[in-house]
Amino acid sequence: MTDINKEGTQKFSILNSPGRVVLLIFLGFSVFLIISSLMLVVLTKQSGDVAVPAVTGKKFVDVYNSLVRSGIRPKVRFRDVYDMDEGLILSQYPESGRIVDEESILTLVVSRSALRLDVPNLVGVELPIAVNKLKNLHFHGRSVSLGVGVISYIPSERSSENIIIDQSPVAGEKVGPDKKINLLVSSGSAEMDRIMPGVAGQSIDLCYDLLAAKGLTVLQEIVETWNRDLSGKVVSHVPYKGAFIKKGAVARVRVYWYPLKEHPYSAYEKVAFLIPEGQKNGLYEAIIEDNWSKRIRFSRVMSPGQKIEFVFHRRGNAKITITCDKKQVRIMGIDVEEFK
Repeated sequence: MTDINKEGTQKFSILNSPGRVVLLIFLGFSVFLIISSLMLVVLTKQSGDVAVPAVTGKKFVDVYNSLVRSGIRPKVRFRDVYDMDEGLILSQYPESGRIVDEESILTLVVSRSALRLDVPNLVGVELPIAVNKLKNLHFHGRSVSLGVGVISYIPSERSSENIIIDQSPVAGEKVGPDKKINLLVSSGSAEMDRIMPGVAGQSIDLCYDLLAAKGLTVLQEIVETWNRDLSGKVVSHVPYKGAFIKKGAVARVRVYWYPLKEHPYSAYEKVAFLIPEGQKNGLYEAIIEDNWSKRIRFSRVMSPGQKIEFVFHRRGNAKITITCDKKQVRIMGIDVEEFK
């Protein structure tokens, strides 16, 4: 018993000796060194490396979003040009392939067109032909184009349906290549407004406004195709061509759509949106905004649980706003495909 007490007393005295203080100081200093080292690694960690992509020759609007998402900050300088399109990247610095830190600046020289085009005369021309004419203008031996702005339909006793009655800017006015041409189009005579037009074979984007101008609710039945050239074309429709129609009637239009794996600058896109529970009954509309124009591409009185589905033509990045009785329900976006 005496030996045990003696040993315990000896251990107790060691733990309370100056050696214990030294041991605690050593352990504390070690912990301090470890924590300091970890903080130094975190604070001095370099940002991720990014390979500069090759963007020279591409459209700035096509690559901007991708550059930002990759961690590069584009800085734009403009150069006035007369012999090329607006918004083309003429040069870049740093060059492609260079490895830079995230948040590095990529300086881009982008074309700003100084050329002026004569607006062609489109009055009296059928809408699809007029749109094609605007796309295929010629200037000093090269092809240029003007965009279509707002297309409005009104009845006309003098002009057949889908014929352009007026335009703005007027023919002969000089405009830049970024100018959009607004068109006023005939929906036919008041009597013809009650007759279903034949739109099979036309682009859904060009015939939607004509059908809506006749007071029809346009519902699309989407048919997938593996022929990209058919995407957006109307296959058939009910009522048939020449049938009597009433304002508020439904036009069921079958439309081809090519499923996209990428999103090029110009393409037909499919929108599918299920109206969520909790929303009210009302007039649901889909408003498209892109580099083409701002326009309605779906309009119907609907209820929660029903699906909004349609195909539309997109140019550049697009914003799709779903509204109910003119109040915003959802905003969706489609961006141009990233560069490779």
